[in-house]
Parts: sequence; C-alpha cells; structure tokens
Amino acid sequence: MPTTQPISTMSLSDVARLAGVQRPVVSMWRRRPLRNTPFPSPQPDGRYLADDVVTYLRATGRGNNPEPELATDLTVTASPTADPADRADILSLLAARAILGGDALAGVDVEDLLDDVEVLDPDDEWLFSEIEDADVDRLAPQADAIADNAFSTAEAYEELRSRTLSPGGLATDLITTLSDITTALLGENGTLVDVDATASDIALSVTTDESRTATRVLVATPPAPAQGNTAVHRTTAATAPIRQCLRRYRVHSLAARTTDLLGDWDLTEGSVILARVAPSPGAAMATIDELTLHMDPTTTALVIGPASILIDELPTDQVGARDAFLRDGLVRAAVRLPRGLLSEGGGEHLALWLMGPGDPGHLWAGDLSGIGFGESTRQQLLDDVVAAARASHHGRRAFALLHRTDTTRLLARSLPLTALDVSPTDPFPVSAADDAARMADLLRELAAPMTDPFHEVRPRATGSGSAGSSTLGDLARNRLIQVLPGHRFEPLPPGQQRMWTAETVASRRPDAVDLMTLTARHPDVALTRPGDVVFTSAGSPHAVVDAEGGSAVAEPARVLRISPTASLSARAIACAINALAPTPGKGRWRSWTVPVVTGSRSDAEEALARVDSWEDQIRTRLDLLDELRRLATRSVTSGAVSFVDTHANPRDGKASDGS
Repeated sequence: MPTTQPISTMSLSDVARLAGVQRPVVSMWRRRPLRNTPFPSPQPDGRYLADDVVTYLRATGRGNNPEPELATDLTVTASPTADPADRADILSLLAARAILGGDALAGVDVEDLLDDVEVLDPDDEWLFSEIEDADVDRLAPQADAIADNAFSTAEAYEELRSRTLSPGGLATDLITTLSDITTALLGENGTLVDVDATASDIALSVTTDESRTATRVLVATPPAPAQGNTAVHRTTAATAPIRQCLRRYRVHSLAARTTDLLGDWDLTEGSVILARVAPSPGAAMATIDELTLHMDPTTTALVIGPASILIDELPTDQVGARDAFLRDGLVRAAVRLPRGLLSEGGGEHLALWLMGPGDPGHLWAGDLSGIGFGESTRQQLLDDVVAAARASHHGRRAFALLHRTDTTRLLARSLPLTALDVSPTDPFPVSAADDAARMADLLRELAAPMTDPFHEVRPRATGSGSAGSSTLGDLARNRLIQVLPGHRFEPLPPGQQRMWTAETVASRRPDAVDLMTLTARHPDVALTRPGDVVFTSAGSPHAVVDAEGGSAVAEPARVLRISPTASLSARAIACAINALAPTPGKGRWRSWTVPVVTGSRSDAEEALARVDSWEDQIRTRLDLLDELRRLATRSVTSGAVSFVDTHANPRDGKASDGS
C-alpha cells in the first residue's frame, strides 16, 4: 500500500524565511493585500499550506526570493516546528543519495538501499544505522524534492544542515580565515587532522580547493566504547557528532580516515592539526596535551577555543597545564579574536593558538577584541600567523597585529597572554627600513596632484527641463529594465575574477576570486555586462555601476540591466538607490523611485562618469591614508621610524634659512 505523504504547512516564521524577509514583514502582508491578492487563509491549526504561500509570493512578487517554489520543501523540513527526528533522517537520506550518486530514492526498495549503504559502510561507522532506522518510504520523497531543487544533492545536504545546526558554530569569516591559514601552512604531502570531529568546516574548505593536490584527512576521535569484544558503532549521544562529521566528508567525496585520539597518527611531513576545544579548562588542556604528543618539528596546530581558557587569567588550580605549554615553547602565537565570530552572533570572545616547536622565551600575541573583523583585519591576521609559524627560518618582517611577548614575564606574573605589548628587552620586531621606505612611497603618491575630470568642461544652463521619475517595479513591467538574481556561491579561493557581494556593493570594492575554480564549479554562471547596476536591499539599500562588466554576482545582491532603448542612466539609478534610507518599505526594490532621463542620456552618463572619477581618486587617497596611519602608529610611536626635517643642514643638523 503506498505511503500517504503529509501535507506541507508553514508557520508565519517559515513564510518569512522562505521569502527572505523579517517576521514582522509577513504580518504586514496579512493586513495589506497587494494587487487584490489576499494573504492565504490559515488552517485550523494556525499554519498555512505551503502551496498557497508559494502561489501568493509568485503572484505578488513580494519578498526577496525570486523562486520560492525551489525552497519550499527545504523550508518546511528545516522549520523549528518540524519533527527533529524526521529532519535528521532526511539529512541522512540526502547523504546516502549524494554518496551513492544515484537519482531519486523514492521507489527504491529499502532492502536494496540498505545493501548499497552496507557496501559503503560495512562496519557501520557513519551511515548504515541511520538509514536502517529511518522511515525511508515516507521520507524519501521529501528528501528527493529538496535535492531536485538544489544545484546538487551535496548542496542540498549542506543547505539543510546549515539551517538545523545547533548554536555555537563558527562564523563564515572566521572559517574562511582559518582555512586560508591552514592552506598556507599545509605541506604538499601533509595530512590534515580533524581532532574530535570539530573542524570539518575548515577541512572541507581546504580540501575542496581544486588548486591543491588531494589532501589526506584524518579524524582523531576518543576511544570507542566497547561492548564485550565488539566496538559499538551505532549512533549514541557520544558518537553522533563523529558519525555526522564522517558522513559530511563522504558527501563531499572525501574518505576521511579515523584514528584513536590516543593512538599513533602516523603524520606525514608538513601536517596541520585542527582542534576546537571544549569550554572546560580541564577538557581543553587535556585535548591540547594529547595533540602535542603527535607533533614533530614539521607539524603545526591551530587551536580555537574560548578566550577565557586560552588567553585570560585562569584560577591557580587550572593555570598550570597552560603554563606548561608556554614553558615548552609550544605556543607560537596567541590571539584574542573579536566578538561576534560565532554563527549565532554570540558575545563570547574566541581565541586562536598557533602551536609548534618554537622559542620558550617568547610568543607572538595579539588582542583584536577592540577592532572589527573586516577583510583588512583578516588578511593581516593571516599574514601575521603564517609569518609567526615561519619566523625561525624566514627572518624578520613587519607584523601588523601581533607583538613579540616575553613568555617568562607572563608566567612570573600570571598575566593574560595578551597583557604585554612589545617586550622592551627585545629588538622591535618590525623592519624599520621597510616601513620608512613604504611611508615615503605613500607620501609621494599622496602629494601627487589628482586629475581633474572636469578640466575641459564647465556647467552651463541650457533650458528649464523637468526631472522625471519612475519606480523600478513599473520599469520592470514595461521591460525597460531587467532584474536578475545573484548566484549562490560556496566560499571560493582568492584570485583575479571580480565578484560582487552585498558587503562589497556597500563598500563599492569587489572581491577577487579564482577564475578557474569559479568556472569549474559554476560553468554556467552569468557575468555582468558593462554598465549593469549591481544592488542589494539587505540592510540599507546600496548600488554600484559595474562599468567594465564581466563580474560574478553573489546573492542576495542582484543585477539591474537597462534596455538599450530606455531613457535611463545607470549611474543616476545607482545614485538614487544609495540615497534611500533603511526605512520600512524601502527593502522592496520594486517600490524604489529612480530618475528617468528627460534630457540627453549620453550627457547624463558622461557627467556622472566624471563625478565617479573624482570619487574613485578620493577613495584611493583614503586607502593610502589608512595605510600611512597604520604604519605610523606601528613604527613612529615605537621610535623605530622618525620624520626628519628635509631642510636640515647635514653638517650641524639645523634647518637652513635659505640664505
């Protein structure tokens, strides 16, 4: 007898997630019908039929999801009101579909499916029990629907997983930074070790980089509990996170090897160990102590954990274990990170340790708690940590964020690891000559005159024309503009290909990603054309004109393309969008009012292009000033660099009077 599928329903919070808006916006939709299309009526239990919601969103164009039907099954499954056991089983079924490489699971004989899974997981280490316990006949159609509406089954798995994670995961910016550090430290034949299945986000970011050769991944886990003479592999509260981690690696075609945390890891040269330690000082130090036993002179470790354990003062009965790592010279760098680097935006400070054989008398320390974790800070942290790892054989360099600290003073006074600035007994760890030379270059560039884009023209009144305007919604309905959604990208390695994101549209500076990786993973991605407007309504509205074209655009940013026959100016539209305030109602781009050109379109574009030229030059000057200020703060305040009077007499050091 065929299994009856439940009718998919949604709460108002689910509707908001599907539409990509805040929950109060949906309440407003219920009160204010649009185009004579009322909001769907609730069911007796107060929920809404998913099909009715999709029909409503398509008919009204409301929300920020241009294709809501593709995400309906995912939204229903990920809803907090959905059965968590069903959600876990659907995630396991998606894993099975991705790993087996087949198409639909619905209609497949359950025993045949179990046979196929058993071939992959004969010892029931990561999947067999989950599929055996799942109600496959009932849940397979839902898993198939989620997979069929995604770019791939693996992407569907990741999307559902990301929506159902428990609080406490690492924020994307931190994952990217740790991945970049790991990539820089990992040797050509090095092994990547995931301690206690806590670092799959970082490991997958590194191993999916197609510019690298295949990297061996080792998952070091606590000793498995035993029952008689047989290891217990079936899912328990203790083993579930490890099984989930191993499944995730398999979904991405990575057959990670497992080993006992207390066993022989047999690491290759240039290996990197990744560990996120528990919020308990005793457990954290025990994990760190164990991983240090597997390190040799070519191995490094990155440890992430609470700053209260890795950096701050500890009680007397707990500080001894941490002090031992410092005395042995195993902590090469210790960094307190800014707040907000947990995926749920928690206020806890995390910290990073770089571990490896080093100088017992010194470590590199940095306190980033008072600064933002923007692109510049992330790049400086990457450069400093990699330099600290290689300091013993690459000589001195300028450090932007880290200071060389006297470990003996920290130990003697039981200070937090970031309490001291540069030790006065140490030479200043910055190349003064390099900083002085760079500051001289910056001063020359700042002193050079800017080009006047208006030097050959001047404004002149030519008439009394009236300004025109229209909403983007009306322009789109009249096919004078076309609004295209951005693409969904996973993290991509840096390179030369321009990419606009919501953040970079706001800053008007595109990211640069690797072109080969982009085209390999997304061969059909559409790029901008010259003169396209890239905009976003996330937070405050922002827009930028992509004058050159050829850029990728990541959601939630969108592309606004103007018809060649329309009396519209891309730069004027971008200016109007940037002037919008983040007030209620402005988030819906169709309601935005933009100027219509009633005079010469070419004259308008040319004049605004000249204005943009001024802005580009000024922004470049501001970047130069930021760099000069940073160098001066680092070098002049320490006395490593000073500014001397260029008119001084070299014989007596006095200024010349010019006579």
